[in-house]
Amino acid sequence: MPPLPSPFLSPSTMAVYSLTGFSLVSLLSFGYLSWDWMKPDLVTEVSGDPAGKPRLPPAFSRPPHIVFILTDDQGYHDVGYHGSDIQTPTLDRLAAEGVKLENYYIQPICTPSRSQLITGR
Repeated sequence: MPPLPSPFLSPSTMAVYSLTGFSLVSLLSFGYLSWDWMKPDLVTEVSGDPAGKPRLPPAFSRPPHIVFILTDDQGYHDVGYHGSDIQTPTLDRLAAEGVKLENYYIQPICTPSRSQLITGR
């Protein structure tokens, strides 16, 4: 006769269930929060337009002057400016002249983190 299953979960099973739950919550909340870009106040009516088609305000009609570089699956010591043996002169120069994000937490699935960094939401 096989042994009865234990009513308690093993620590590894609990960890998998926890990570699955956190990932699901982050994906669902990001999907809900990403609807903000569809707010009607971002689109304004242009007076005198015979077709009455909405247009974006002038601030949104120009492309932004932003270069966003995001590397994936990179550890803290994988770049030269953090004291690594790996030589990354271009990243070192960009880090010295630009903005470094060094104090944040990412999710176990990189897509929500990447979307939040890029959109700011």
